[in-house]
Amino acid sequence: MAIDRWSPFGELTSLQARMDRLFDELSDTGSAGLMPTFRLPIDVAETDNSYLIKAPVPGFKPEDVEVTVTGNTLSINTKHSEEKTEQEDNYLRREMAYGNFQRQIMLPQDARAENIKATFDKGVLTVEVPRTPKPRPQRIEVRAEGQKQEKSVA
Repeated sequence: MAIDRWSPFGELTSLQARMDRLFDELSDTGSAGLMPTFRLPIDVAETDNSYLIKAPVPGFKPEDVEVTVTGNTLSINTKHSEEKTEQEDNYLRREMAYGNFQRQIMLPQDARAENIKATFDKGVLTVEVPRTPKPRPQRIEVRAEGQKQEKSVA
């Protein structure tokens, strides 16, 4: 039996995952006319100059993907419609998801929303969010009190 180290955030993460699944199931209307909404999985990485958000969107065209930012919230929305054919296939298994995929990400305070770039390559959407440069430390001269300063005559 493996022993796992207890983390106070582990239970919160597990609770969040269960709540996400619950809301995903509730958003699946089951109606023939309405498409269900699924949570788009993402990876978020941090570099010195930007945040990189990657989302798998295989089978989508760039025009099917919408990236918007409102305040400090970045939203990714896609629609994946099932292609209807004249001949219905005899499926033994259907695991491909069709419907709306969306994700909202709260951007950190140092994110610069005005220069966000989104690229699409080989079924992966990459959103680059530039960061405000970190201020460099400014060196402050330390002087001893009570000592006379020498003035130079030029």
